[in-house]
Amino acid sequence: MARLTEQEIQNNIFKKALDREMLRQAKYNYLTNTVKDKRLKKLFKVFDMTATSHIAELKQEMQNLDIK
Repeated sequence: MARLTEQEIQNNIFKKALDREMLRQAKYNYLTNTVKDKRLKKLFKVFDMTATSHIAELKQEMQNLDIK
């Protein structure tokens, strides 16, 4: 059985983290646009913005590590 290199493991972890954060961001964006309660709308908007920030950070780090 072939073993993954540390580089392959790192690439997979970053890609998985990016995928999950993008799903999270899409979910919060959807909730922001569908809920009627203003307090919840504001809360989901903050979560959406936080996920967007995380996506940018992950992409920057992936670029620094040459992960495509």
